[in-house]
Amino acid sequence: MKRRIWILVLMVGSLAILLALAENQSDFLRTNANEMPENDSESKKKNITYYTKYYQTKKSIYDSYTHQDSETIFLGDSLTDYYEWGEALSDYKVLNRGIAGDTTTGVLNRIDEVIAAKPDRVYLLVGINDMIAGQSVNKIETNYKQILDTLKTNSPNTEVYVQSLFPVNTALTGHPINNNVIKEMNERLKDLASLYNYQYIDIHKELVEFGQLNKNYTFDGLHLNGEGYKIWTRVILSTYNTNEKVKS
Repeated sequence: MKRRIWILVLMVGSLAILLALAENQSDFLRTNANEMPENDSESKKKNITYYTKYYQTKKSIYDSYTHQDSETIFLGDSLTDYYEWGEALSDYKVLNRGIAGDTTTGVLNRIDEVIAAKPDRVYLLVGINDMIAGQSVNKIETNYKQILDTLKTNSPNTEVYVQSLFPVNTALTGHPINNNVIKEMNERLKDLASLYNYQYIDIHKELVEFGQLNKNYTFDGLHLNGEGYKIWTRVILSTYNTNEKVKS
């Protein structure tokens, strides 16, 4: 009898915990949905997951930083976030402003910190998470225009490098991303770079094999491994007009 009572108590306690967690999650979703710039609920759903505590923490850290002259900023999502850019490009004053899971909307939300830095260079790469969330190419392009326009208007002396989106390996990643859509987006990014008189960097062609992200450069089909980052670093170094080699 006592055992049954204890089991019942545990079940009730577990249910209470699950209900509390669900209510907290609902509060989080409602709160962050109201922060989104889009008015339609569908757009909010597509962006809401990227306003996480990780995003908020990283943004607050970046906002607290005191900038120096002649900085280079790498701005983007997990592809940027995961790499040690300061070590790979140790001869330059490099800051990593990647946030895993970020989207074009998220970058717009934190662009003021980049503008305040008045950096010499910005290397921009974002958009793949927008696609994962189901955003249209048109919407991603619109957000890119806002990002580039904001940089051009408020930091006109900054050299901005618009980087192509990377291919994915559909056999390795569980995300429903179409490589043809990525290619279409890259064509639009190339045109946008030209429109704003910025340089477009085609890293896609360095990583692709038979229309897919080369499996030698990835473990999960989406993110790069060490060999993949060496390729990326080599392309970035070429924009500095230098003969330096990737550090091994």
